[in-house]
Amino acid sequence: MVHNDKVKLTDKQKQAAKLLADPTKTYYLFYGGSRSGKTMLSCLFIRHRARTYAGSKHLVARFSFANAKKTVWLHTLYPLMVEDEKLGICKINRQEGIVYYWNGSIIILGGLEPSRIDSVLAAEYGTIFVTEANENRYESIEILFSRLNDKAKDSNGRMIVPKMILDLNPTTKNHWTYRLFVMGLDPMTDEPKYDRHAYCYLQFKPEDNRDNLAANYIERLKNLSPSMRRRFYEGEFGTYEGLVFNIDEPTHIVDDFDIPAGWRRYAAIDFGYTNPFAVLYGAYDESNDVLYLYKEYIQERMTVRQHYENIKKDIEGIKIEKWVADHDAEDRATLHELGIKTYPADKRKLIALDKAIDLMYNNTEKRTNIKIFRSCVNLINELYSYRWKEAEMSRSGARDREVVKEDDHLIDCMLYMIMEVFPDKKTVPGYIVKLDKSDLNKIKQG
Repeated sequence: MVHNDKVKLTDKQKQAAKLLADPTKTYYLFYGGSRSGKTMLSCLFIRHRARTYAGSKHLVARFSFANAKKTVWLHTLYPLMVEDEKLGICKINRQEGIVYYWNGSIIILGGLEPSRIDSVLAAEYGTIFVTEANENRYESIEILFSRLNDKAKDSNGRMIVPKMILDLNPTTKNHWTYRLFVMGLDPMTDEPKYDRHAYCYLQFKPEDNRDNLAANYIERLKNLSPSMRRRFYEGEFGTYEGLVFNIDEPTHIVDDFDIPAGWRRYAAIDFGYTNPFAVLYGAYDESNDVLYLYKEYIQERMTVRQHYENIKKDIEGIKIEKWVADHDAEDRATLHELGIKTYPADKRKLIALDKAIDLMYNNTEKRTNIKIFRSCVNLINELYSYRWKEAEMSRSGARDREVVKEDDHLIDCMLYMIMEVFPDKKTVPGYIVKLDKSDLNKIKQG
């Protein structure tokens, strides 16, 4: 593999490179802890292939194009491409995230959200790399399988072998990535994959990349909360045991769509400066009794006035029926001066949690009342990690049903909004009521 001379491949990256060189393998899952070297290895592999196979096309994607530019492009892919641009062998379109090589090869940065996926599907590729694959539904990834059809050749006439690489910090064993790659099952049917031999996976750990990390980075990962440590340090797929919310991807997470004009909109704010300042937007579908959480905002180390300049772009031309917020009087007063009147949120945490759990419950007798747009990646990550505190975590022992108070800023916003949109009712929202003929006659008679 041709790679950046400044990057010395780790032993784990060398192991992954051997897997990528195996012509019998097509689909790869690289999973594991944060900053463990999996994304860098995939970008180096694509760079090598673009140089080697003249006229080849390669896709680097994430669900959100904006997030792709802020993460994999800015921190990994772009610095590699700049080195090649200095050598005069490629030209970079920085705005669009496209790299044109002198030999006709192209590397494209893409987004898989509904507004962009058609442009991604318009081409065929020798390599497709989807980072943070857990953000996407399986159906979108399966469609990409059909785009692996490049016929570029190297200088010796050897044709490129199409490859698809996914990476992620793992979530739960219920996720489609685990079922597909580790269990060898079709995520749609749960039947064994007939071509399982073409799939492989490899786990990365931060220690694998120790030489490229800050001195105390691994220790910081070790000190995360148990659920976050499992994902970002241990890099393990978890179970639902101990999690507050059992998020089912097809049930609770939906592709973004245009909100109908008649739906009432809400916003919830969790103030912060050192800790993040978070805003969550929701739209209520009254006919189906469903709250859609459709947009998020989370930033830190900015003043309320600075946040307002960003928020007003999100609400331009939109009527927010009610803003609910944390009880910080000064921050609420500042927003009021700027034109956003907030109401103090109902902060009864355990009541809100019970209500949220009930609303999100889904089976043959009850539909979920909460759905989340796929673009709300930070909220979804929080929900996958939000965990009840175990007694052994504190000297005095955890109080009854106490949650780990970490990485929950958007969850707090969600709870504030749920308490506003779903006030106490005589019946639990969302249950499917079955009426017999006698019940219907009583209704008709008043």
